Amino acid sequence: MLMRKALLIGCCVLCFAAISTVWAGCSSSGSAGSEKGVAVFTQSEASTTGTETSTNTAARTDAQPAGPAASPGTTAASIAPAAGSYALIYNGPVAAEDGPGAVAAIAEQAGLPVKYVSNIEDLPSLLPDAKVFIIGGTEDDLSPLIAAFTPVAIASLKDYLQNGGRYLGICGGGYMASTGWSEYGDYFTGLGIIPAESGSFLGEPAPQVLPVRWLGETREMYYQDGPVFYLKSTAESVRIIAQYANGQTAAFLCSYGRGKVAVSGPHPEARQSWIYEAANGDSWTSSASLAVDLLNELLSGNPVNS
Repeated sequence: MLMRKALLIGCCVLCFAAISTVWAGCSSSGSAGSEKGVAVFTQSEASTTGTETSTNTAARTDAQPAGPAASPGTTAASIAPAAGSYALIYNGPVAAEDGPGAVAAIAEQAGLPVKYVSNIEDLPSLLPDAKVFIIGGTEDDLSPLIAAFTPVAIASLKDYLQNGGRYLGICGGGYMASTGWSEYGDYFTGLGIIPAESGSFLGEPAPQVLPVRWLGETREMYYQDGPVFYLKSTAESVRIIAQYANGQTAAFLCSYGRGKVAVSGPHPEARQSWIYEAANGDSWTSSASLAVDLLNELLSGNPVNS
């Protein structure tokens, strides 16, 4: 997320990796990223080579079950091509100033018209015609957005995904997608549409540019208190897209029934205007093409583990 969080939001990946190569695929300087507190999870993640990894974490016996359960007979091969006609982008309370605009630019580059939703109460009526629902960078305090997702709205989103819908969450949108996160002794429950808990990777609110291993290539990417993802046991298919320098999960793609979800802690959609206040900004180069490729793969009917 961006901007400082009022002590509200914060919070492993034991991802056994199988290397594969696929397509290349949080927000503005002081207005489109996300900030969280220090993660309190102590389970360490195994270091890997940083290349894209496919895994089905159901084989892990040390992880607690979490995330979406696969429907009987549902496999990665049954992923449906994304239906709908537009990218539905959240731009309501706590959306960062340039967050919706930046992800809208990515959606347009992927050939999608854009529709905005500012009131989560409208989500059930808008999702049926949406090709993808996107929550990008946010402000610090996610509590208004958490509260906006009533049981009706959450059920609508999960039904949409189960039946072939798509969700993209970047930084704040990644925290929201997770099962939850901890901060200073409090636990905050997310939407639970990915089989992972989240937590602040650095616990540092200031924006910066840092190295991220994205599909096997190290890129200098904009980051502002975005999440690290701690994967849990799941029947769904999971593919690691990116890792931080220490090998922890920075971005991944997973199935959800016949739909798919993609999340990222760093901001591949970041614009040049965000970089001026970021530490190590001189090392940044645009990674917008990674965001476009990630969105295109998310929209495709390709199985997650292909």
